[in-house]
Amino acid sequence: MQQFWRKGYEATSMADLMAATGLHKGSLYGTFGDKHSLFIQALKRYLWNMDRTETEALKDAETPLAGLCCVGHAMIDLVDDEGDVPKGCMAVNAIVEMAPDDDEVKKLMDQHVQSMRSSIVAAVTAAQEAGQMTKDRPADVIAGMIMTFVSGLSTTMKGYISKEEAHQLFDAQMEAIC
Repeated sequence: MQQFWRKGYEATSMADLMAATGLHKGSLYGTFGDKHSLFIQALKRYLWNMDRTETEALKDAETPLAGLCCVGHAMIDLVDDEGDVPKGCMAVNAIVEMAPDDDEVKKLMDQHVQSMRSSIVAAVTAAQEAGQMTKDRPADVIAGMIMTFVSGLSTTMKGYISKEEAHQLFDAQMEAIC
């Protein structure tokens, strides 16, 4: 997963995968079938980690707004977990690199985005009902704004802004939409 995450699907070679796993080419093919199947398994694992992170952040927060803030900050931490090697979001990377031409990746990503969006819409709705967020915009629009902003941050974190700046920008965005 780390190799695909850092370099993307096309730029990751079999030599990279052998070095990362410690397996020989025959063992990799025997276990995973081919490079694409290995990528799909790695992407599924990444998406599972994202889903778990989101679910825990929303569940453990004291308020719906705090949960939304925790989700955003957790996603920022997830996409730059090594400090010196910002990788961006593997999901966003997969959408950009593969989803337009790979039906399996597109289907996985569509399911993931819809699931995440549903959770965020529910949290925004709860925050609106609790008086923590404006009702000037529909919950689905605010959820879309949050998701788009976090996706944009994960892209710019690949080399244009630091993790600390991303956290500050996310806080400012949340203040602006509340």
